[in-house]
Amino acid sequence: MKSIPVLALVAVVASCRLDTFFRGSGGGAPPVAGPPAGLRFTDQPQTTHARKTLPPVRVAVHDDQGNVVAGFGGVVGLTIDSDTGGVSLGDTTTVAAANGIATFRHLRIDKAGAGYRLVASAPGTALGPVKSQAFAILPPLTGNITVTTTTAGSNLPSGYTVTVDDSISQAIGINAVVTFVGLAAGNHVVALGGVTPSCTIGGANPDSVSVSGGETAQASFAISCAAPPPPPPPPPATGSLTVTTTTTGSSVPAGYTLTLDTGQSGTIGANASVTAAGIPAGDRTLTLSGVPSNCTLASPNPQIVAITAGATTRASFAISCAAAGP
Repeated sequence: MKSIPVLALVAVVASCRLDTFFRGSGGGAPPVAGPPAGLRFTDQPQTTHARKTLPPVRVAVHDDQGNVVAGFGGVVGLTIDSDTGGVSLGDTTTVAAANGIATFRHLRIDKAGAGYRLVASAPGTALGPVKSQAFAILPPLTGNITVTTTTAGSNLPSGYTVTVDDSISQAIGINAVVTFVGLAAGNHVVALGGVTPSCTIGGANPDSVSVSGGETAQASFAISCAAPPPPPPPPPATGSLTVTTTTTGSSVPAGYTLTLDTGQSGTIGANASVTAAGIPAGDRTLTLSGVPSNCTLASPNPQIVAITAGATTRASFAISCAAAGP
């Protein structure tokens, strides 16, 4: 009669020991991983717009049972599958694993397309490369650029021309705002043209502007204008003067002297003509001197001559001489 309870107790003890054996003494402790046997993507690349950073991609090093090898701290690299040529992968494509997992937080692809795959490898190890699931890259996001002009001073122009990337242009007033829409995200060059020589721009021209997808970037130009210096005064208008002398009688002198109130002077024969150029326009006083005492002038002396710019004025003197006494 007493043997039955003893057998039951043995069965209970055995059951407890078997349960402890299969559960392990730690009550759920993680298994110890074996040596590295392969790579796998634990966070696959996701569909993203071109030139934008992909969500983090993670690659784990596992043993032959699929357990993460937490002790692995080597380098893991990513490339684009060779089937997708002409596409670049940036920025950080190699990282050191931490606790057996390599996390890539700065990946970008510059070209839209479908069916892209990343290839993970562990340089310097015997681990074979592994490909990710296929994913797509959407066309790049677009944004806008708003350009503002502020012009101050005098002698202002009527307006300017704004050009983005040497390809698209818009007219803009001297104190105005225009917007370029649908520009690809990234850096763009904005140039202001039509600035007159009397105006200066207080900043870079052209200017580099960074555009983010779905946002509007700003570019501004401050222009200062001044009145141009007055033109130099024109050279004085001048004309020419032709003077003729006519001398009759006897004891005629060899010649005379002509003088203008401008200070110009010269000699002239008793019967001759001379021309002087470069005489300032206007009324001028012409004097004939050197007339000997035996000669008299039949013409006024001095004379007022009207000099016309670009023309020739004529004047004459008539002299009569008598024989000189002994």
